[in-house]
Amino acid sequence: MDTARPTGVSAAPADSAATPLYLRLAGGIERAIASGAMRPGDRLPSVRQLSQQHDVSLTTALQAYRCLENRGLVQARPKSGYFVAPRTYTLPEPQIDLSIAGASFVSMDHVLHEFLQMVDHPLAAPSFNAAPARTLLPEAKLQHLLAGVNRRHPEYASKYQMAGSTALRQEIARRAVTSGVHLHPDEIVITNGGMEAVYLALKSVASPGDTIVLESPTYFHLLQSIESLGMKVLEIPSHPRDGISLEALDFATQIPGAVKACVLLPNFPNPMGSLMPVAHKRRLVRMMAERRITLIESDIYGELYFGEQRPPVLKSFETDGDVILCSAFTKTVAPGYRIGWVAPGRHFLKTQALKVRTSVACPLLQQEVLAQFIRDGGYDHHLRKLRAALKTQATQMADAVARHFPPGCRLSRPQGGLMLWIELPRHVDSREVFALARREHIGVAPGAAFSCGRRFDHYIRLQYGEPWSPRMEAALQKLGQIVTRLAQERPESGVERGMPLGEVLA
Repeated sequence: MDTARPTGVSAAPADSAATPLYLRLAGGIERAIASGAMRPGDRLPSVRQLSQQHDVSLTTALQAYRCLENRGLVQARPKSGYFVAPRTYTLPEPQIDLSIAGASFVSMDHVLHEFLQMVDHPLAAPSFNAAPARTLLPEAKLQHLLAGVNRRHPEYASKYQMAGSTALRQEIARRAVTSGVHLHPDEIVITNGGMEAVYLALKSVASPGDTIVLESPTYFHLLQSIESLGMKVLEIPSHPRDGISLEALDFATQIPGAVKACVLLPNFPNPMGSLMPVAHKRRLVRMMAERRITLIESDIYGELYFGEQRPPVLKSFETDGDVILCSAFTKTVAPGYRIGWVAPGRHFLKTQALKVRTSVACPLLQQEVLAQFIRDGGYDHHLRKLRAALKTQATQMADAVARHFPPGCRLSRPQGGLMLWIELPRHVDSREVFALARREHIGVAPGAAFSCGRRFDHYIRLQYGEPWSPRMEAALQKLGQIVTRLAQERPESGVERGMPLGEVLA
């Protein structure tokens, strides 16, 4: 068997009687994939179904699939069957602008307010909100557990624990080991979602007027939190694959005391979906420790990895307790429960006191339900299915972008998380794309909302939390037409708007 034959070329003519039957069968499937009739992530008939459909033996059907698997055209998934394999992205990665603006108070683009009004739009495809679809979440299981806990402990409706559920904190500490951290349950503060965790961490270590380092682009709600605290931001360029530029961060933090804290999402942040290499994480933690800059880490997407191993957190490399770890269950299992947590390290007492003054406590009933869900193994089982679904959906959306968007676009290649980050031709304004797309009920987030500056005006974010469907395909095709029309209406001039001031890396 020739395993080096190029993808898209038939194994042999379909009508050649001299060609082995399994190769003829494989060739027909290969042509269907090449024509687009079968798309990446599509489930193929089972071996038994293929055998019956083509009146061949089970051995012949299995040989056909193994032949296609050797060519990289299909994938075998344990206990699930065979699927069309992901394609290699045909668009290059977005560029990185290494210029750094000075620290400034937050000034959000007006388009963010328009976007936030659309987040809960029920007809949008894809959704404006970056979260897994309801069909991918264990609602029925949680409802069953909720009824049981409520029946056994009706007192939970009339009491609260300011420290948070002991059972949940124990499960969080137990699971933290998989990310490289050893926590004690008493070192954990339960919060109302991941943003309250980061808010408390910021308020614990910094004061109004202090400068906070962020990766750029960054999550707009994080910018809003810093704005509400009266702090300044210093945006450091971030690469769509490896995360924040350590060279730029090194340069920006050399003056002692100029930066108070650094807030980062090293594992699949919103909107870029990058993954910081382990060596970079170790170097980053050491750099911040030497400069006495507190690291606030949000690992809210860390469980949504597509690889074989869960990526470690920054806190796993600390030595002095000055890395504050925040996370939540809002992106993995129950967005509506609004349950998050923070491990503040040596800032524990101040963070705990701030939590009490800010929101007193979190709902105990939901905490106990999550604790039981984790303890019984339901959480791990759910995460395995969720990661597999998101990986497939990421490939399907990336494939649609590559097919429908015009030349000059660039596309991130996430290794986990929920987002695709797309660079459009420089003269295409993401605000216009958003305005036109929302009329068609297409959930696009404009790049202008992810920074205080103008460097991401020609970027958009798409989220792939929902299963692929003909409606989603049609939405991406329409979005591609919108971007193409805008690119053609304003041909790029000799001087590009927003040309990077620093070095540009492909």
